[in-house]
Amino acid sequence: MCLDVEDKELSFSNGSGAPASRRLRVAVAGLGVIGEGAALELAKEDIPYALCAALVRDPAKTRAVSLKTLRTYSDPAVMLVEHPDVVVDALPSGEAGRRLIEAALAQGVSIVTANKQAIAGALALLHKHAEQNHAVLAYSPSVGGGAPMVETVQRAREQGDPREIAAILNGTVNFILSAMKNGAAFGEAVKRAQDAGFAEPDPTADLSGEDARAKISILTYEAFGHEIDLDAIQVEPLTAERANSFVKGGGVWKQLAQISRRPDGEIAARVTFARVDDDPFFRKVEKEGNALRVANADGRAFTCEGKGAGRAPTVGSIFSDLEKIARLKPSRNIERPENSLRRSGFFN
Repeated sequence: MCLDVEDKELSFSNGSGAPASRRLRVAVAGLGVIGEGAALELAKEDIPYALCAALVRDPAKTRAVSLKTLRTYSDPAVMLVEHPDVVVDALPSGEAGRRLIEAALAQGVSIVTANKQAIAGALALLHKHAEQNHAVLAYSPSVGGGAPMVETVQRAREQGDPREIAAILNGTVNFILSAMKNGAAFGEAVKRAQDAGFAEPDPTADLSGEDARAKISILTYEAFGHEIDLDAIQVEPLTAERANSFVKGGGVWKQLAQISRRPDGEIAARVTFARVDDDPFFRKVEKEGNALRVANADGRAFTCEGKGAGRAPTVGSIFSDLEKIARLKPSRNIERPENSLRRSGFFN
């Protein structure tokens, strides 16, 4: 049962030129910072989506007023019996997200995921599952937040031969470096990022470079059609000692993700820190900003920038992907069999 199940004509088409007759039913997996933000938007009236369920750790937890009537489940199989057309994956666990995505795609349910760890290293397989089951796999929110990085790399590939990618992929790390440049100590800068909702209570994924590593893998798939092995990506972590050395050395330092493809097709990638005083494009990226530049073999460059962390930009990217799915796939009024996913241990 959705929050609002009233049938409603849509203003978008289903790709064939004919208007869709019902709003897409959307379920949200995870009601943390990002998932709750998406759910709150989906619960609003007069939008072409119907919020029908949520997957959470604790269904008894008190929720926002507009979500009080929302059906919540701790079991993904039961949630999928609500027959969503799309699942928004905002789970904190990559492993749990991967299992949910696979289960949903197997039932022909489309996916919008912000869970980079769930898809990194498996995009070719997941796209194959989606195609076989007439579903859509979308993941713009997993890279770049409000910066359209996936779309920019896709555009570069459509128009030529990408050879090099350089990007600021982690808004939390960029926020910390900006705060320290302006006088904050390392610990204080991390806490500011947490208080602002950019860093998790445990910021290890950001500081270790694992977040950027997963994003690089996703971008290599978009640029070259296959992903570089995650273990082959060199990653430099951000430690208090390293960050303090940037302050002492002066200048503007950024965490840069760099990808290159040689003429023989070999791909190399790394996440490292670089002084960018002489690079006006990256030098100007402050606070939680992200930026990306793709250089094609013919010399053309494709760029984008935007806020790379926080609820608002990521939720905006989620809705951008939902709009794309709405144009591609009309809502379906069909019964789907119950998922065979085991009903225990999903979040373990």
